[in-house]
Amino acid sequence: MGVRIKIGKGEAAYLQIEHAFFKAILNGELKEGEQLPSEVELADRLGLSRMTVNKALTALSRRGLIIRSRGKGSYVTPRKLHQGFFRVTSFNRYISGMGMVPSTKVLEITVQPADELTARALDISEGEEVIKVKRLRLADGVPLMLETRYLNESFCRPILHEDLMTGSIHDILIKKLNLPLTRVKQFLEVKRANREEAALLGVNPGTCCFYMIRTTYTHEKPITWVHYLYRSDRYRFEADFNPMEVTVGE
Repeated sequence: MGVRIKIGKGEAAYLQIEHAFFKAILNGELKEGEQLPSEVELADRLGLSRMTVNKALTALSRRGLIIRSRGKGSYVTPRKLHQGFFRVTSFNRYISGMGMVPSTKVLEITVQPADELTARALDISEGEEVIKVKRLRLADGVPLMLETRYLNESFCRPILHEDLMTGSIHDILIKKLNLPLTRVKQFLEVKRANREEAALLGVNPGTCCFYMIRTTYTHEKPITWVHYLYRSDRYRFEADFNPMEVTVGE
């Protein structure tokens, strides 16, 4: 690690260390996943106490710039993908646009009777058939998101014969099945990954993940109901909109 840190007078020493690492991360001198020197090594090199070095590394960790792991050390946090909350985007196109290689593992494609919750979400009768598609989405071989999708079988049955490893389900619905997607309703919250989900995503059981539930309509008829589980260490949701267009109730 070649970051040069020179402790001067004036500003507190821990702040000078924090700022030096912040600058190195920002300008790419320190790459994502790169390990930082240990507290002992930094303290010896700078002639400071471990307490001072620990304070600087703790501040960097709180800012989300590094990850600290007991017994393993400190690492530069992997960059997060910025996902627009108010947009529906193709995962493959989005990941490719970020300069990474997208891939998909299809875990399940089944036709099954709708339970009460699925029936309510798709506005069908309980017991009616739905298509369930479960996929793991990856970038450069790293799992990012687990997708569990339920589709209205009466509209979407041809999708069973499509390549869902490389194809966009939304593109298939629009371009091949002629189902215009006219409305989206979605919720975003935090969910702890269970043992199965954690194993698929490559995180520890109980890890907090972003959990999005999305219903997509065609002419006010629900077509798909999707549950997305995103790794929170790899995703950040953002929105960019004109506040003047927001209607505020009296």
